[in-house]
Amino acid sequence: MSNTVTFSKDDLEDSKNWSPRKKGLVVLLICLLAFSAVFGSSFYAAAELQVIARYGVNAETASSGLTVYVLGFSLGPLFWGPLSEMFGRQLPYRLSWPMLVAMCAVNAWVDNIAVIIVFRFFAGCAAACAINNGGGIMSDMFNIVDMQGQARAIALYSAAISAGPCVGLPIGFFVSANASSELWVLRVYFFYVLCLLPFVWLLPETHGPTVLAWRSEKLRREGNTKAYAAHELKHESNKQFFSSHLGRPAAMFLREPIIQGAAIWTSLAYGIAYFFFEAYPVVFFEQHHFALQLTGLPFFAMVIGFQLAAWPYRILVRIFTRIPVPKFIQPGNQAPESPESALKLAVFACLLMPVSMFWFAWSSGEETHWIVPTLAGTLYGFSTLIIFYTFLTYSSQTYTIYASSASACNTFWRSLVASIFPVASHSIISHLGTKWGVSLFGFLSLGLLPIPFIFLRYGEVLRKKSHYAREANAIVAQMRAAAAAAHAKQVQAIEIQDSDSAGSKSPQERASTAVIAV
Repeated sequence: MSNTVTFSKDDLEDSKNWSPRKKGLVVLLICLLAFSAVFGSSFYAAAELQVIARYGVNAETASSGLTVYVLGFSLGPLFWGPLSEMFGRQLPYRLSWPMLVAMCAVNAWVDNIAVIIVFRFFAGCAAACAINNGGGIMSDMFNIVDMQGQARAIALYSAAISAGPCVGLPIGFFVSANASSELWVLRVYFFYVLCLLPFVWLLPETHGPTVLAWRSEKLRREGNTKAYAAHELKHESNKQFFSSHLGRPAAMFLREPIIQGAAIWTSLAYGIAYFFFEAYPVVFFEQHHFALQLTGLPFFAMVIGFQLAAWPYRILVRIFTRIPVPKFIQPGNQAPESPESALKLAVFACLLMPVSMFWFAWSSGEETHWIVPTLAGTLYGFSTLIIFYTFLTYSSQTYTIYASSASACNTFWRSLVASIFPVASHSIISHLGTKWGVSLFGFLSLGLLPIPFIFLRYGEVLRKKSHYAREANAIVAQMRAAAAAAHAKQVQAIEIQDSDSAGSKSPQERASTAVIAV
C-alpha cells in the first residue's frame, strides 16, 4: 500500500498559504520578467530605418526582425507551458532566460541581417516563457482561496505584457536617434536582459504537485520507499506522458470553445498593437512631422489606457456584475459571483474596440491635430487590457491547474496573428492609407462582437461540458480529499499519542499511517 504525500492544512510550502507579502513579491517578479520579455519586440522596431540603411534591405525584410520575435512568442509556449506542468514552474524560467541572454548576445554583436533575423526568432521562443507561464504561477498561489487576489495579480500581469511593447518603442526611438549606424537597440536590450538574469533564481516553486513530488522523493531517499504524491501514482508510459502534456495545448484549442473564443479576441487586440508599431511612425513621423526621437511618445497614451483599466478593475467588475441585462443575454438564475458575470465587462470592452479604431483612423490625417489620434490610443489601451484580463481570468478559473496549457493556446494564437501584422501593415497602409487601413480592424472587431455575448449566455454550459475543465477539477478535488484525509489522520495520530500514557508504540510505528501529511 502506498503512502500518499500531501500538504497539511496550513503547510507553508503550499503556495496558497504564503503570506500576502511573499505572494506580492512573486507577482512583481513575474510581471517584471514578462514586461522585459515583450519589451524586446517593439524595441527593435525603432531601429528599422537603421537596418534598411545599413544592410540595404526593403521595409518588409527590416520588419522581419520584429515579426520572427513575435512568432517565437507563439511557438515557445507550446513547450514552456506543458514543461511547467510536468516539472514545475521554476525550471522553464531557469532554462528560458539564459537562452534569451545567449540569443540576444549573438544579435548584439553580429553584423549580418540574416543571422540577426534567425536569432531574433530563437530569442522570441525563449522570451515566450515569461509571457506565458505567469498565469499558471498566479493560479497556483491564488485560485480558489483568494479570487480577489488572483484578479489583482492577473490585472498587473496583463498590464505588464500590454505595456512592454508600448514603452519599448519610444525608448527605442531615443536610442536609435542618438546612436551611430551600429544597432545599439540590440546591444542595450542584451545588457538589460543580462542584468535580470539573477532575479530568475529568486523565483520560488509554486506548483503543488511538483513540491509534493520533491517531498516524496526525499522521503524515499530516507527509507520510506512507499511514499508517493497522488499524481505520481498514475502510471503512464513515456509516450502517454509526453503526448498528454505536450499535446494538451493543441488538443485544448481543438476541443474547447472557451479557448477558441478567447484566443480570437485577444489575438485581434494584440495584433492591432503590432500593426500600430508600423502605423504610428507613418501617422506621427510622416504625416504629423514629429522628430524621430519623439515619434514613439504617443504610445504612452496606450500605457495610460492600460493603467486606467488595471487599477480600478475590481471596481469596474463589481459595477458591471450588478448591471441587469435581459434574460436572453444572461440567464436569470446565474449567480452574481459566477465567472460569467464578469464577462459583462468584456462585452463593454469589445464594444469600445471598434470605437477606438474608427476614432484613430479618421483623425490620423495631417489636417487633424495630433492629440486627437493620440487620445484614441488611450481608449484602445483601456479596451485591450480589459479584453485580455477578462478572458485570461475566465480561462484560469475554468481550467485551474491546466491554466498554463490554456494560456499557451492563447499565447500561441495571439502571437501568431501579431507576427503577421508588422509585415502586412506595409501593404495595408500603402494600398488603403491609414484611414481605411485602420478602419479595416474596426469592421473586423464589429464582426466578432457575438463572441462575448455567447460566453455570457452559454458560458456555464460550456464549462460543464468541457473535458479539460472537468479533468482539472477532478484532480483538484482529489488533492483536496487527500489533504483532508491527511489532516484527519494527523489529528487522529495526535489523539492516540495523547491517550497512550504507557507509550507502547514507538514514534516510527505511530508515523506509519496510510497517509503522510508533510
